[in-house]
Amino acid sequence: MTPSETIQDFLDNIRQWQGEYDLARENVGREDKRLQDMLHELEFSPTAKERNRAAAKLRESRRVRRVNKDKVLLLEYITQFFREEQNRKVLNQLAQLLGRQRKQEAFLQSERTYKPRVEETGQTLGKALKKALEEA
Repeated sequence: MTPSETIQDFLDNIRQWQGEYDLARENVGREDKRLQDMLHELEFSPTAKERNRAAAKLRESRRVRRVNKDKVLLLEYITQFFREEQNRKVLNQLAQLLGRQRKQEAFLQSERTYKPRVEETGQTLGKALKKALEEA
């Protein structure tokens, strides 16, 4: 695994965790709102069969809420850390670093050739330097 792939995986994980955190928080909020509806349904159910059905829905809702609440708790510190201003800057800097690193890796993977900086016409470097010094 190249350094750029490691950086990319890290950035992808942070973004994924932030998305999962946001979705889990929304789901917890939705289940909290559904709770009141289900409690009223349970309260006003005229038969035992309807109350049992409402209780089963309530139980399933609480299970879904718990799964999402656990996900929120799992990802809360990471998400809050990277949403702070100074740490968002670090993520932006890592994204810029990723671009530079990919460019460097591409250069190192490319076919490189050496191009002489000084073209000489049959003279050795020592003779060319000596001649240049004499002319100066």
